[in-house]
Amino acid sequence: MTQMIRKHVLLPLPLDERIKLVARQDKKSEAKVIRELLAAGLETKHQQSGSVGHALRQLAEIGKQAGATGLTDLSQNIDKYLYEDK
Repeated sequence: MTQMIRKHVLLPLPLDERIKLVARQDKKSEAKVIRELLAAGLETKHQQSGSVGHALRQLAEIGKQAGATGLTDLSQNIDKYLYEDK
């Protein structure tokens, strides 16, 4: 069995009532319902945050699909583009 750590959490009354309702409906303990909901919420948060690199690659792919074009030598000539007069 997984090692458990005791936590003391204060919940607003409406949230407590919802947890009790779900526990009764699913025939589970309130503690088990809370653990499952926390695990699901943390997994969703992890999936939404992802990595910055992954998000940038997705953004680049969207731009490619939309036919967006841009400078191809920007990293080599950044000073030229930023500071030279046009």
